Amino acid sequence: MKKQTIAIFGGSNEMTYKKIGKKMNCKVLFHNGKTRNGGVKKDFKNLVKNSDCVVVLLGAIGHVSMDVVKSLSKEYGKPLVFQQGFGASMAIQRGLEQLKVNKAA
Repeated sequence: MKKQTIAIFGGSNEMTYKKIGKKMNCKVLFHNGKTRNGGVKKDFKNLVKNSDCVVVLLGAIGHVSMDVVKSLSKEYGKPLVFQQGFGASMAIQRGLEQLKVNKAA
């Protein structure tokens, strides 16, 4: 069975997210959510497009970036989860739970 892929936007420690994702048997795509003049929409687009679920860490991402991710998730039909805090384990767990809910529906 193919490993689930979760895109996480926000936060700062990419290696921690990827390491915990590996322990939880999923692949993590990560972007810190920081943009300069909104110029990374294409980066966001590729991450959203190549994921099974998108997690946005509230408080760790700007409003413009959050709106772009939300719009892209809708455009590509990807489930979107908003997570309070910066915890990698909980963010990944919430993404995996959302995938189970979508699969059951």
